[in-house]
Amino acid sequence: MYSYMRRRLGFLLLLALLLLTLPACVGARMGVSWPAVGLIDLNGQTHIALSYNNDVTLLTPSNGAPARLVNPLNGDVLRDNDNNPRTWVLRGSENEGAQFHTLPIRIDDETVLVADHNRRLLRVDSVVVEVQRSFPLVDKVVASPLEADGMLYVPFQNGGLSAISLEDYRESWFFPTAAGIWAQPLLVNDMLILASIDHFLYAVDRSTGQRLWSVDLGGAVASTPLLANDRLYVGSFNKSFFEISLDGAILAEYATQNWVWGTPAMDENGIVYVTDLSGYVHALDSSSGGLRERWSVQIAERGIRAGPVVFEERVIVASRDGKVYWLDRFDGELINAREIDDRPELLGDMLLLQPSDTLDIDEPLLLVTSVHDGRLLIAFGVDGRQTWVYPR
Repeated sequence: MYSYMRRRLGFLLLLALLLLTLPACVGARMGVSWPAVGLIDLNGQTHIALSYNNDVTLLTPSNGAPARLVNPLNGDVLRDNDNNPRTWVLRGSENEGAQFHTLPIRIDDETVLVADHNRRLLRVDSVVVEVQRSFPLVDKVVASPLEADGMLYVPFQNGGLSAISLEDYRESWFFPTAAGIWAQPLLVNDMLILASIDHFLYAVDRSTGQRLWSVDLGGAVASTPLLANDRLYVGSFNKSFFEISLDGAILAEYATQNWVWGTPAMDENGIVYVTDLSGYVHALDSSSGGLRERWSVQIAERGIRAGPVVFEERVIVASRDGKVYWLDRFDGELINAREIDDRPELLGDMLLLQPSDTLDIDEPLLLVTSVHDGRLLIAFGVDGRQTWVYPR
């Protein structure tokens, strides 16, 4: 399985290189090689949502165990024919071989939506985890859709975005792009910001689908921009990182060592942290206009696809070399490194959980995904101590 995922990632990176050098070509993404992780609220509880290949699973944050299904009327745990507790797992093998690369979207406590890789939007009864109905989509989906005010904005693998009404599941408008959208759209006021493999960042009117502006970033754009201080921060496969105004003007550009794939992070002082596929972490000061380098270090043996996480005095990154690194955010000095058993590639974006009653955790947790089925999701304390592991 591990060697298969490595081959698939290699194909994906080769495809991205072709798109970078041949912008007129529209390639087909054959799939993604990392899990998607996020949070979802159901029945007063917050669960970890994990989508990978043929399954969507909800997990309990405190211990990583699959969430149990309960009767919403009396709170009793639902059980199978052998009296075993049933858990929240949507299986592609039971739904026409569906593959899932996107996170589930809560509609209400009884209903979630999931976009699969078979060009379908699945409406799922979240109490018993059964598909109620499916709606056709125009293309495959590899980036999570965005829900806002009764509309679902669905990006497509080979290009374009649909605005779908959640009242009748009809398409309200379609915005075309010359190549795929592999990142979740970003909503800014009444604009949708779209990052496309066709090298452009687009702003689209959320009501009409009309283009408001577009800017060519010289290479494929594969991540959702960071919005901070009325600016957009995003990198491209042109080995560049950009600060862009909300009217589409490039305000500053910084040359990285390699492609920038992950969404950056920013601290309270306006320092932007950027990773690239040569294993570098860059700290850029945006506080006084422009992007002034504070420090730049090559910390990992292989590329860093995922965006960084900032917590207190640390910036944390996960690499293709199978390690998680904790750096001092003020000077880039290495503080700690944790090697995952068997060193699987760490490709998915990390997720930092803060303590809360609905999460039922009393200290922050850092969630890291890998491409190893035996260590699909690893939870660390922010000091690097491993808390639990979810194996599929």
